[in-house]
Amino acid sequence: MIKIKVPATSANLGPGFDTMGIALDIFNTFYVEKSEQLIIENVEEEFKNRNNLFVIAYDKTLAAKNLKANIYVKFETCIPLSRGLGSSSSLVVAGVLAANYLYDLALTKQEMLNICNEIEGHPDNIAPCLLGGFVTTVLENGLPHYKKIEVDKKFKFTVMIPDFEVKTSEARAVMPKQIAVEDAVYSLSRAISLCFALQDGDEERLKISYDDKIHEPYRRKLIPDYEALKIEVIKNGALAFLISGSGSTCLAISRDENFSEKINTKSLKAKWTLIDCNVHRAGAELEYL
Repeated sequence: MIKIKVPATSANLGPGFDTMGIALDIFNTFYVEKSEQLIIENVEEEFKNRNNLFVIAYDKTLAAKNLKANIYVKFETCIPLSRGLGSSSSLVVAGVLAANYLYDLALTKQEMLNICNEIEGHPDNIAPCLLGGFVTTVLENGLPHYKKIEVDKKFKFTVMIPDFEVKTSEARAVMPKQIAVEDAVYSLSRAISLCFALQDGDEERLKISYDDKIHEPYRRKLIPDYEALKIEVIKNGALAFLISGSGSTCLAISRDENFSEKINTKSLKAKWTLIDCNVHRAGAELEYL
């Protein structure tokens, strides 16, 4: 049996829309082995079939080598669904890894990333989920190219998860079809600056680099507590406040490993769960049991 552990991810990081993501130390774990029948444990009945995203990724990886096989998989999930923390990417990455290692396919990280991207459609979540750390990505002819950037260890990340979902389709639907050139420049300049701020530990640069005009002005309207939560977070010393992926989770960056203890959410409309995290630098991990 093989144990696969994959991290949660937070995509976009403000101005890096669809091009940046970071792995955090919240994990989904999967126990897998070869099986004569398809067996999926610890999921709802509607997901115990080949339409399960894990199995779709598993089947696609085997099909690339003209193989087909069933699998036993047991889910142990901690990444919340439809909250902007890469839950779907975790299934895709785990399914590809399961096929690669159960059948000794010897795929490279790049080849696995290519398969993941074919399924997911954009690499901002799958790249950090597979590779770990802070990853920037570029698509060229449908293929993802990536660069890992080290994040200064003094930066701490706090995810703020509300008791409601924002579906990715809904979050994309509220965005405009076109944006002004000055808004594109605004976000582009900050995305570049953000990379250096995180790498260099530059707190002042980080404070001016996390804002965005491509997606956050529209998506924040789907999060009723956004403005009040931002005021509370910045007031208590956060260096940055972002929507995680497409939401509904928000993300604070600070220097305080116990930052969540400073935040009062009692007056907010939703019920919020706050978790202090570190960057998970190792990426998806695999262990033979």
